[in-house]
Amino acid sequence: MKIFFAVVVIVLLFVIGATLYVYKKSAMFLPALLGICGFPKIKESSYYDENGHFRPGTGEDKVGFFMQHPVFGGFKHMFFNVEDNVLKAIAPVKYKDFLKAQGREEQLDAALESFNYLTGLVEKGQARLVSDLYPAEAVKGHPYRSHLTGMFYQGQQGKPLAIVVPGGGFISNVTDCEGYPVAMKLHKMGYSVFVVSYPVGRQLGETEQVKQGQAAARELTQVIRYLTEHQKQFSVNMDDYAIFGFSAGGLMTTAYSFANYEDCCHKNHLPRPKVIFPMYGLDWDIKALPEDKGLAVFSIVGRDDEFGFANVEDKLPELEKVLGKENVSVRIVDGLGHGFGIGNETKVKNWLQEAVIFWEAHR
Repeated sequence: MKIFFAVVVIVLLFVIGATLYVYKKSAMFLPALLGICGFPKIKESSYYDENGHFRPGTGEDKVGFFMQHPVFGGFKHMFFNVEDNVLKAIAPVKYKDFLKAQGREEQLDAALESFNYLTGLVEKGQARLVSDLYPAEAVKGHPYRSHLTGMFYQGQQGKPLAIVVPGGGFISNVTDCEGYPVAMKLHKMGYSVFVVSYPVGRQLGETEQVKQGQAAARELTQVIRYLTEHQKQFSVNMDDYAIFGFSAGGLMTTAYSFANYEDCCHKNHLPRPKVIFPMYGLDWDIKALPEDKGLAVFSIVGRDDEFGFANVEDKLPELEKVLGKENVSVRIVDGLGHGFGIGNETKVKNWLQEAVIFWEAHR
């Protein structure tokens, strides 16, 4: 009997130790990662202040607080998307701890500011969830198509639409830091914005990363097809829009906009954006065709980018020849790795202001 209890104690200590280790290193709750439990219960009242308005989210709030926020209408993937068990595993973690574990702690303030800006817009009726990007019959046989959703910000009349596609290596979707902060800044300038949240990993029906990327590109095509069919409803003009894509989102942006790709706008008979912004995400194997003439491209990438995006530098002469030198602004920054932040701590100062000036000059 003593041996039995000793074994039980050892097992419990191991489980507790493993749980604490995984939490500290990766900010994930191990039992949820193993599929033992689900999302934390968040009281509905905790979302509101004493006046009945949405209260500000903080770094002390659990990730599950943001995932299950009423503005997302039950679509938990819209704040941050990853495989299902991992999504559940990060939900009980404090948001500040989650960002620290990911090495994104410097983006906490920008992420929180943009989230709270969004909830305020939703209350005012100036932003809303869009969850019917696929027809209902198309979702029946492919349930993860329901993960293709978006948040629409209504801008000023006459201002064009910006579609924002966050990155995450096709295994996650960092909408919290590469979606809503960009949308907030653009919306404050008067632009309408559509932030895309898309399926990732096995949700795309693929296990190989290259095929996952191709499948994700098709999701972006579906978004633009939907917006084109509903442009009057959203008061946008799909003959005058831009796409901002980050990392994997930049690859998706490239694949949609250039004629050399399988699921591009040309082959789907959909409107091409006037300007694209594949930030640290312009495909290093890009090949420009005559059909691409006139497309404007703005991109910034670190020369030390660990994923090889800086290799696009070799393609710039060809891009400038086909698109026109005045339509290509691709900057390779020395001493910079992959990504550079969106908020106040960005390592490339005023990049968004530069991007908007370029956009307006090429409308």
